[in-house]
Amino acid sequence: MSLLICLPESMNPDMLSASLKSLDSSLKVEIGPEMVNKKEEVEFAVVWDHKDGILLNYPNLKCILSYGHGVDKLLADTQLPADVPIVRLKSKKMADSMNEYLLTVVLMNRRQLLKHALYPNEFEWNVSSSLNLNSIGILGLGFLGISAAQHFIQMGFQVKGWSRSEKNIKNVKCYSGNKGLIRMLEHTDYLINLLPLTIETQSLLNSETLSNLKRGAYFINVGRGKTLEEKDLIPLIDDGQLSGACLDVFKTEPLPKNHPFWKHKNILITPHNSSTTPHSSVAPQIIENYRRAICGEELLNLVDVKLGY
Repeated sequence: MSLLICLPESMNPDMLSASLKSLDSSLKVEIGPEMVNKKEEVEFAVVWDHKDGILLNYPNLKCILSYGHGVDKLLADTQLPADVPIVRLKSKKMADSMNEYLLTVVLMNRRQLLKHALYPNEFEWNVSSSLNLNSIGILGLGFLGISAAQHFIQMGFQVKGWSRSEKNIKNVKCYSGNKGLIRMLEHTDYLINLLPLTIETQSLLNSETLSNLKRGAYFINVGRGKTLEEKDLIPLIDDGQLSGACLDVFKTEPLPKNHPFWKHKNILITPHNSSTTPHSSVAPQIIENYRRAICGEELLNLVDVKLGY
């Protein structure tokens, strides 16, 4: 029996295969789907951005693993095999990478470092240019959201968070529901979006929602591009409701060269690299879930397909 890796070449499936085999030399790994000879031997599939319907080719598939924290790309496949459980990754290294990115963006904005770089002659010597902004609002209190909240608390920030269901997290003011979202936004200086993409979150961040933010707030999107109504962002910035935005995810990726975001002076764009999946650190988790799947044991990080995460 075998484990299938079905990842784009940009994600280095060969390196993941090597990491898995270094942990279990007896493991049979297929890189596909093109190179799989005996489809009936595939029991476990590691996928990202795969072609719709290809997972139906493996009659003995026992588990599908989304090679990331999010599963919206996988669930977009309308031809997934019925009753095959789906799991996702949770990696401390991925969380640490995300925390580093978020803290960098917030501190660069608070200390006005990008403006120093762009307009060096507009600042007085020996006068602090630090903004008096200290309130972090995090949308999405899952694995990454909780890690980010704890990281900002350690740095002395006041942290609030919003999630679909009620949460109780030490030193974090937690909100839920539509009214809770508005209450959180009203007192937020830096809004960080880490929401998964679901029917409920698609275009949730629009002109109406973001207008509830404290005026002059800064927006950071590292969740999913489709949670933001992109056409509403620039008017919110030009009006002063938002002071600016840092965007790592977009509805269309790579972001088209003619997209107006590229030309706006108060929008910082990064190429969906706030956090990537490190092969060596997630390989043990994949091996463990593979073992559990073939033995019929409880799986780690099981996805609730109805909720979308």
